[in-house]
Amino acid sequence: MSNPTVKRATYQQVPNQVLFALDSSGKPNISGDLTNIVQGDAGDCYFLAALMTVAAREPETIMNMVRDNGDGTYTISFHSRYDGVANPVTVTVDGDLPYRRGKPFENGIENIDGKNVSWAAIIEKGWAAANGNSYNSIDGTDLSNLQDHDVHNALYAITGKEGVDRNPGGPMTGVSFDQMQQDFSNGLVTLGTSNSEGELVADHSYALLGVNTADQTVVVGNPEGGQSTLTFDAFQSSNINQYIALPTYP
Repeated sequence: MSNPTVKRATYQQVPNQVLFALDSSGKPNISGDLTNIVQGDAGDCYFLAALMTVAAREPETIMNMVRDNGDGTYTISFHSRYDGVANPVTVTVDGDLPYRRGKPFENGIENIDGKNVSWAAIIEKGWAAANGNSYNSIDGTDLSNLQDHDVHNALYAITGKEGVDRNPGGPMTGVSFDQMQQDFSNGLVTLGTSNSEGELVADHSYALLGVNTADQTVVVGNPEGGQSTLTFDAFQSSNINQYIALPTYP
């Protein structure tokens, strides 16, 4: 087992490291603000946005895909496809993370009750280990094929389920508020932006975290950190050009 290569950084042990925080009953828990998803140097917003999407709505999926082995190592399982055939990939990594100037920089960690919660960084490290054993190898390419690093395949890698593209190559005006509300009620939605400057960061991926029917606003989460609330009109006229719905609920 070796650490994925990373430029201009060294791996360091994380003090008081835990995989997940614990709730009041002592059970593993993903905190609601998801502040330990913070994109670093790797261009893997597609993966972290998908991770945020799933963690916010289906935390049990995240907790089931990574296991603390109790010896300083963690095992992460991803769904994968080769030539259309399911072929799960499992990797084991240690808990050391890339540090620069005294801080982890490829993803964040969240201090809760004196413990450094690191599930997002560990899963991202596993993703790098499963893809060429390098953080450089997980940059997004948006080629839309089975070997591509894009939102479709990130969602599949995490959930094992196929997403539906509501507007392939088209404007967001093709998605109604009722459709979005239905998609959000029935499952998960992850978004991508075009290379045009606009309401959101260009060439980036976001998680849909909320749909408010009272005032027709939507909340999107940025894997670089933070959230934005947009009116639906602003959403439709923004630089969002990718909308992947993943039905998960009956």
